[in-house]
Amino acid sequence: MSAHLTRLAGLAICFGALAVAVGLARAAQFESAPHQLIADTSIDLLQLIEEGRGYADTDPERFFSAVEALLAPVIDFEGFARRVMSAHYKEATPAQRQRFAETFKWGLVRTYSLTLTDFTDGEVIVVPPDGPPRHPRRRNVKMEIHQGGDVYQVLYAMIQSADGDWRIGNLVIAGVNIGLTYRSQFQSVAADARYGGDLDRVIDAWVRFVSGQKEVEGADA
Repeated sequence: MSAHLTRLAGLAICFGALAVAVGLARAAQFESAPHQLIADTSIDLLQLIEEGRGYADTDPERFFSAVEALLAPVIDFEGFARRVMSAHYKEATPAQRQRFAETFKWGLVRTYSLTLTDFTDGEVIVVPPDGPPRHPRRRNVKMEIHQGGDVYQVLYAMIQSADGDWRIGNLVIAGVNIGLTYRSQFQSVAADARYGGDLDRVIDAWVRFVSGQKEVEGADA
């Protein structure tokens, strides 16, 4: 994934909150619950990021924890991680599944959170729904990120859980499916002979790769 796309992913995963026009976002009201969720969370995250500017560089762990606490109820990290592991999820033990979901969550938070403090201009628009959903428990929410004269399209795949809450299950940024990209990268790492099919080692290697700590050959999908 390119550095520019990574920065856009940071905005998208964290709802583009830095660039949201606060007054308009507060006034926005959607009949669609998942659209409203994205709009409302954007405002909360905007406030968090503005507060974090004063300490994120010196105390990043505090900032990571604050972002995670805000996003955990909104993003289906466990389901996201399960789809990234794909067939390997069935092979994994319950402990490995839990560890991957947790490391996946923190990998995303750590990779993208600090990129948000670099964005100070632009505009993010949550596009109103254009009709009734095709599936009662699934909804796509479109967002436009206006940055530097360019407009980037973001699509959130929202899923309603059994408890009735809506969560983000996947996202597509500028035509790039983030879930499929991560799944391809994970499969490349899992097939690497250096790890001998050991899922614990594969999980560690994949997290290092997506966080930029280590290159993994064949995993630059």
